[in-house]
Amino acid sequence: MFKLSHSWRAKTFSVGLLFLSLFGTFQNIRSQVLKNETRITIDNKNRKKTVKTVSIQINNKSENSLAHVEIRHSPLQDFSFGHARIIDFQGNTLRKIRKKDLTTRNDLSYAAFYQDDLITEFDLYWHQYPYTIEYSYTIEEREFIYLSWWTPVLFSSVPTLKGSLEVNVPLDYKINVSQTDDVVFTEAVIADRKILQWNAAFDGDVENEIFSPPVQESIPVVRVVPENLNYGVPGSTESWSTFGSWLNELNEGTDLLPLREKHVIKRLIKDSKDQEEIVRRLYHYLQDHTRYINVAIDVGGLKSYPADYVCTNKYGDCKALTTYMKSMLKSVGIKSYYTVINAGKNEARINTDLPGQQFNHVILAVPLQKDTIWLENTSGSLPFNYLGTFTQDRYALAVGDEKSELITTPELKLPDVLVERDYKYLLDEKKVWQSQVTLILRGDAFEDFRHALLKQDKEDKLVQVNKSLGVRGFEVREWSLMDFHRDSSSVKIQVSGLPPNPVREIGSMKIINPLKISIPDFEDPDKRTLEVRVRYPINRTDKTEYHLPFEAKDVQIPEGITLKGDYGEYSVSFHRENNSIITREKFTLLKKIIAIEEYPQFYSFLQSIINYKKTTAILIQ
Repeated sequence: MFKLSHSWRAKTFSVGLLFLSLFGTFQNIRSQVLKNETRITIDNKNRKKTVKTVSIQINNKSENSLAHVEIRHSPLQDFSFGHARIIDFQGNTLRKIRKKDLTTRNDLSYAAFYQDDLITEFDLYWHQYPYTIEYSYTIEEREFIYLSWWTPVLFSSVPTLKGSLEVNVPLDYKINVSQTDDVVFTEAVIADRKILQWNAAFDGDVENEIFSPPVQESIPVVRVVPENLNYGVPGSTESWSTFGSWLNELNEGTDLLPLREKHVIKRLIKDSKDQEEIVRRLYHYLQDHTRYINVAIDVGGLKSYPADYVCTNKYGDCKALTTYMKSMLKSVGIKSYYTVINAGKNEARINTDLPGQQFNHVILAVPLQKDTIWLENTSGSLPFNYLGTFTQDRYALAVGDEKSELITTPELKLPDVLVERDYKYLLDEKKVWQSQVTLILRGDAFEDFRHALLKQDKEDKLVQVNKSLGVRGFEVREWSLMDFHRDSSSVKIQVSGLPPNPVREIGSMKIINPLKISIPDFEDPDKRTLEVRVRYPINRTDKTEYHLPFEAKDVQIPEGITLKGDYGEYSVSFHRENNSIITREKFTLLKKIIAIEEYPQFYSFLQSIINYKKTTAILIQ
């Protein structure tokens, strides 16, 4: 029998220890993107070719999900798969992906029943760590609206060691560029070609801080936009006006309605001469007879489907539904503006110095004699002339036949976001606490509730009721809407049920903690790294009445408080009426951008409120 010598066994043992040591070391190191390379070439016929190569090292089982690859593209693009393989720690190829292993599907969104983006996906999982996955693909386009919207970041929590963008264009090809300060740029000219190179890394630490700017504003980014567009029709990004003119020409002819639809519209408005009422009726008709589908505005195409497409199919994306609404108004002589906007509750800011496609949504602006009406055409739940948290107070591009310009949408004011809650607590004859609550919701609370009302699921509605109550453990018995109207910018809800016992007993003492308004939980100043961005105000008032049927010989009511400052206001008052104790609490946080240097003062203001709430209680003996 063959036997290992002592020295050979020692060497083998040492190699094993080394492997285990390395394995243990990698288990404690985050996975990382070794390379994220993008190469873009514009040929002499203005065709764009993008080659993407990615290499990711996966160090432990907990990050194995990084080996699931999803590549987004559009039917308008020519997509071709390059290669994909798994490489071990010593550089050996363990497995290769073949084209038959790829799966392509539609990218479905929770907000739509159809979406035109495509996802090509495959898996490169392995069971021994560390291992590296590498893949590449190519996208070719004849029509495009930007050269690159690039970042080295693949995953917000995974470092990128090396990210690079190369743009290779003819020498006379005009571009406009915007880049963040953490990107290194070089340029070279070879023969009749210009080669632009950007390099950046990413440490994998994007802070998820409350009320902070969006991730896009905290990572390296390069934007490269062609000055001359050839997408559907020729155009220019020389200015916002020229870009708007191009959008207008791109969508020319899409706002024509079939004759049968014009007859329907005439019947709808036959007894009204007031322009605002006409707009309202047509908007309600849109809401009641169409449905939203999601077609991505950047990759999926900027040209709208025509109005007659929506008439026939009764659905459309934001572009098509807005075009349809615009067409209905045009047919009755009311002018409106197709308006592109970057929507979202925490949207990235528009770079006003870089005209071009920076938008993800379309709304309609209808200037009337007294005021401008704003129409969100994708929502069946929002009221007439309501933009809300999704599109308030930001730049938008109003596209006109003669002139296009950047405008700012109206901002939500304190009354627009006021949430009012009125609680009444009483003991029944069985010594069980009962509660009647009246809620008046506005702002984001109103929007969430209106959206839930459209759903058939009773549980979804109940979840929103409980969320609005703000009382953990409240058992809702009944709830109903009061004075509800489709065009109201608030909703009033009456709720009855069994609350958790508000009274705690400590020896002979009874204690009630009456303050229910929650204060945002901000990071300590020594941990905060980003500015605070309060996009729209927070405005809440609570009234709470406790009816005390038991004999209360001695009731100690706390002193109220009023705190006012540059950031908002907090106030509480208490008083007793016979056997009832009534508390009124108010909290306002103003819309504001707070620089990191100012953050300690802002934090101190909020902390003083929190400290007061912690130490405030009604004492009953």
